[in-house]
Amino acid sequence: MIQQEIPNAFLLLIKELRKGRAFDGWSEGILDFAPTYKYEQNSERYYGEDPKVGMRTPAWCDRILSYGKGIRQMSYRRTEFMLSDHRPVFACYMIEVEVFSPRRLQKALTFTDAEIENDGIVAGMGIDRGINHLRLKEVSHLRACLVRGF
Repeated sequence: MIQQEIPNAFLLLIKELRKGRAFDGWSEGILDFAPTYKYEQNSERYYGEDPKVGMRTPAWCDRILSYGKGIRQMSYRRTEFMLSDHRPVFACYMIEVEVFSPRRLQKALTFTDAEIENDGIVAGMGIDRGINHLRLKEVSHLRACLVRGF
């Protein structure tokens, strides 16, 4: 099943993601597997095809979203476990991570846990504060001066 075959009503999450109205910054891989709901428990029987129960619109209730840079989805599939009326889905990702040296990380954490009374002191000590990180320059002496990173 390809994405174009999925009923428009169930493309709502994808549309809202693209418009930035839901889960801002999150993304989903290509939905190219059969519906994940509603099945007879311990069976391959899909309720959407049962004329006695009534035709059911296919449902993709079980979804996986990802967030962040350096994330590449390798696969996105549904499984055939029959333990409930849902078919679980799984995704595999390749994720780039930055490796920190323990010494630099400990130093950054020490400064992050603290507060500072005067930003002028920080500038004079050669500490650059970024939005998401601290970059420490050489500091010849430091007493009880602490910096909070945001």
